[in-house]
Amino acid sequence: MASELGLLKVLETFVACLIFVFINSPYVYHNRPALEWCVAVYALCFVLTALTILLSLGHCTNMLPIRFPSFLLGLALLSVLLYATALVLWPLYQFNEKYGVQPWQTRDVSCSDRNPYLVCIWDRQLAVTNVTAVNLLAYVGDLVYSAHLVFVKV
Repeated sequence: MASELGLLKVLETFVACLIFVFINSPYVYHNRPALEWCVAVYALCFVLTALTILLSLGHCTNMLPIRFPSFLLGLALLSVLLYATALVLWPLYQFNEKYGVQPWQTRDVSCSDRNPYLVCIWDRQLAVTNVTAVNLLAYVGDLVYSAHLVFVKV
């Protein structure tokens, strides 16, 4: 896990945990299928990446039916595709008035309370958007590195 690829996996898992912190209240995505899809994407990619870390730490990578670098490449490709959909859907359904949400922070009534320990709903939604973009970049880096492992013979 001390390699570049291992550090990327740890980063992806940590950033997913940040996303879960910001979406800890179901009212952010409840009864909105596109946002529930995004939460499913976050959960699925988190579980698969955590499983990959556990396989590596437990020295069980040879238990897979395919070569581990090929598994990493497939996982990275799947994660990039899923996170790309989440990066489009989350802001579209969180910040577009057409879907019944407030596009500006000033309209969010939870932001009017100036409790220093309270993060208003609009800020949480924006944080999830930004952290999703960061994790997508991490997964793209993971994809490039994994493709290099599989296709470039040294």
